[in-house]
This record gives sequence, C-alpha cells and structure tokens, in this order.
Amino acid sequence: MPAIIIHSLEMTDEQKKIVADSFISTLSEVTNVPKDRIYLFFNGYTLDNVSTNGILFSEKPPLNAKGKFNEKKEQ
Repeated sequence: MPAIIIHSLEMTDEQKKIVADSFISTLSEVTNVPKDRIYLFFNGYTLDNVSTNGILFSEKPPLNAKGKFNEKKEQ
C-alpha cells in the first residue's frame, strides 16, 4: 500500500478533496497501483504552529495563502 503524507497549513475539506484526488490519481497512473490501494494522510498545522523568519504565522498570516485558517468566522 503506497502512502502519501501532506504536511501543510490547515486546508478546507474542499481543498483536501482536490489535493487527494490529484495526488492519488497521479501516483496511480505512474505506478499502476489501483487508487483504492493508495492512502493519503494530511498533517495540518495551525498558524500558531508554523513560523518563518522567526515570526509565527498567527502573528503575520501569509497574504495569499488560502485555507481553513483564514476562512471567515460566523458571528
């Protein structure tokens, strides 16, 4: 069973579906392993668990990044 592990900032469920379909389809085509035998795992990190240049993303979120962390919260 091949496995793919994605480490990234949290993604929305829709983003995960798109990524999973794309990666699994590509790996299946290249290896001739059926899609139902390929597993994909997401390790999502919240903004307070990611840093660059010594600054937590929770302090200064990436401007163009799209994901669960910057979805509009309902009031």
